Amino acid sequence: MMSDVQISHRWLVVMTAMVILSPLALVLSLRLLTEYGTWRPVSFLGWTFVAGWYVAFLSGFMVRVRSIPFAPRIRCFANHWVIVLSLAALIGAGIMTYEFAIVRGYGFSTPIYDLRTMQVQQAAAGFLGSWLGGFGRLLVSAIVVAWIVTCLRWQDVSWGGLVVLLFSTLAIFVYQATFEGGRSFATALLLSVLFATASSSIADVSRDGQARLSSLRLRHAAPLVFTFAMLLANNQYNLNVFASRGAQIIQTIEQQLDHTLSAPDSAHDTADEKAQKVEQLEIIGKARASSAPPYALAYLRYASDFDIDLSSIQNFNQLAIKYSRAMGWLYVTQGINEFDRIFRLVELSHSHGLYEFPQIAQILSKLSGKDMRYDLAENLPNVGTYFTLMGAFYLDFGAIPSLVLAALMGAWLRHGLQCILGHTTNILSLSAPLVFVIVAAAPVTTLLPNLWPCFVWIAVICAAPHFIAGSRREEFA
Repeated sequence: MMSDVQISHRWLVVMTAMVILSPLALVLSLRLLTEYGTWRPVSFLGWTFVAGWYVAFLSGFMVRVRSIPFAPRIRCFANHWVIVLSLAALIGAGIMTYEFAIVRGYGFSTPIYDLRTMQVQQAAAGFLGSWLGGFGRLLVSAIVVAWIVTCLRWQDVSWGGLVVLLFSTLAIFVYQATFEGGRSFATALLLSVLFATASSSIADVSRDGQARLSSLRLRHAAPLVFTFAMLLANNQYNLNVFASRGAQIIQTIEQQLDHTLSAPDSAHDTADEKAQKVEQLEIIGKARASSAPPYALAYLRYASDFDIDLSSIQNFNQLAIKYSRAMGWLYVTQGINEFDRIFRLVELSHSHGLYEFPQIAQILSKLSGKDMRYDLAENLPNVGTYFTLMGAFYLDFGAIPSLVLAALMGAWLRHGLQCILGHTTNILSLSAPLVFVIVAAAPVTTLLPNLWPCFVWIAVICAAPHFIAGSRREEFA
């Protein structure tokens, strides 16, 4: 074995930047596939904004920040926090199970596809959720922070703390799979753990700004292998969800297709888009006439909604066999085109933060008695779709603030990574895995609505020592 393999922290930063850009490269590569259809061209201004957003982020990321005065270190109680956060998340899972099964009356046997449909219908009817549900979601998010603390301070976590963590995680996965699908939450959790484990393992073998990779041991690699295996399992779960949804759609596919064929043109559609819709519907009609398998018809219906050019698809039987993969391709690659739709709208009502922080709108609605939520159906051309992180920033705040936020996120991640490599546990190092995951998912969707409550828990962890120290000073005053 090599005795001294070293990589400087500067090179680790560059490698992290390359990892952040790899999802974008993957999405762009998948968009070149024509097996499942071809995406319509994205406008020049749309591509320019996407490129500018990444340039702004990397500009902030490459600037080394020497110190942050408001980022005090967390030196103790790691094991206690893992247990407290895990138990809080476990209680949250119990509250959310009660909320869905009892309060909303869904029970435990309603298929997840039907649950989603019922939730959308309730939201459209003005249902704002309950205080109980909002509190439960805040508690559930604590499990992500518990895992981050475990990864960054694994030497301080006891076997008992690890057992509590694993049991709570299992309970949350069961609740998520039963009532909410949980694909985004599970992916965000696993990617956060992967980043935190990899960076803390490298920090564990770092001295004087150099990482001696030859000092890595099995204890460093084992969590990475475990997390990678969980990511593969989660990917298979996602494919199974698509297949399950397809099976549900098949039950009413004729009605759905009839609705698609007879649906009026959207007010947002241009003349070219209306012509493209006619072309898409002709292809669906051809598929129906050829007695295409229901899975193929289900995919064609989805692809038509997402405005994919379907003319390259010839073998509908093969498309039915590859339904899950086709849906995976669609979900991963749709974001940029959906963003471009929004970016090209002449009159767009910005959501001023209420798209990425919908819980705030729900709280304001509960307090004021007036619905303060951003009306997606009224303002967006294709409701219920992903449209990238930069698209979400643009919808919330506009173009210039989005670029400024990208640069700030880059600087935040850079200094958080420096803190991890420097063996410093503070608000920046604890939140760095979350920022990494949010940016890594940027070319597909925004995970900020799922993860921002985690920042609340990190703030609590970092503020607690100051409250404890303050109470002790008052006690001895």
